[in-house]
Amino acid sequence: METTSHQIHVPNTLDVMAVERELAELWKQTAGFADTDGDEVVMRARAADLMVFITDESALEETHQTISELSAAHPCRALVMVADGAGAARDIEMHVTAFCQTEARSGKKQLCCEEVTLSARGHFTAELPSAAVPLLVPDLPVFLWWRDELNLNEKLLQSLTRAADRLVIDSAELRNPQTDLRAIAQLFESEGDAAIAVSDLNWARLTSWRSLLANFYDVREYRPILDSINNVQIEYVGSGQDETIVPQAFLISGWLASRLGWDIAGKAEQIERDSYFEFQQDNRRITLGLKRVERPSMKPGRLTQIQLQTTGKNTASFLVLRSEDGLHLETHARMARRSLPGRTLPVRNRSTAQLLAREMEILCNDKIYEDALNLALQMIAALERA
Repeated sequence: METTSHQIHVPNTLDVMAVERELAELWKQTAGFADTDGDEVVMRARAADLMVFITDESALEETHQTISELSAAHPCRALVMVADGAGAARDIEMHVTAFCQTEARSGKKQLCCEEVTLSARGHFTAELPSAAVPLLVPDLPVFLWWRDELNLNEKLLQSLTRAADRLVIDSAELRNPQTDLRAIAQLFESEGDAAIAVSDLNWARLTSWRSLLANFYDVREYRPILDSINNVQIEYVGSGQDETIVPQAFLISGWLASRLGWDIAGKAEQIERDSYFEFQQDNRRITLGLKRVERPSMKPGRLTQIQLQTTGKNTASFLVLRSEDGLHLETHARMARRSLPGRTLPVRNRSTAQLLAREMEILCNDKIYEDALNLALQMIAALERA
């Protein structure tokens, strides 16, 4: 399938009917009704409403490409809001775009969906929700993809979440992970009109890591040893010169601790660029270390290795790592001096559109993510006491 698009400017920014007329006309033009002989069927499809909020115009082209790719799996009406609050005041400008999925062999257009882009600067950005929300297609689930700092007191965020069924964020994009992870947790605590389901695209990127770690516990021979794990080492690629621990490291740590029933114990310790946390389960103490490493070939914020270890009589280690070429995830197990069979799986580098498509199939909260986030916040609190 190939994607084609056409865009036009809408002169009457707040006239909903004008926008609908322009979209209908654009759809006809894109579908090529003037040239069809009646045999070609083109469907204008909308299975959901997607609102996207960005503050950087440089991210607009990437957002367009994501929506274009997304439309193949989730045809929707996308409302993209570009809010430049620091720019010189400029009233809302609106453009409409139609995307059509075209068969590569026949060239026939079979599926069309649409995007409305609303751009504003200065104080006019406050009007974006009142311009966008009336354009939502009724009776469809509404997703809000928020690509800005997660300030729960922000009126724009409050207005848009009231109109949405699900909020989608990407913790890999958080500017202040420790503060913003707290804000995500507060969303789970909201009640009444403020309650909204939450998705984190960065959590979805950890699926393969979580699956491979969980697979160790499926091996009966490993379980007694795994129940005595007392050391965990997690390595990650840092974000430039920023020494802040990346969200993936916090989330995978929180997931591991919450699934195994570990409780945070005391404050954390920092040694140079590494951070160490103490957990306990009954009378057993577990040390969990987060180590920043340099891997120029990998994206900042990604995990490179997780190792579970036991020390003492029953020395053993269970390792999941990303290969040097970045193309595979590998598992290794060693008990005493005996190496055991491992696995090698290709890395599934899903695009943002693929991750977003998966989240648009879910309308409820992920309790496991919520538990992992709560443990991660306890780790952050321990680090702040250090």
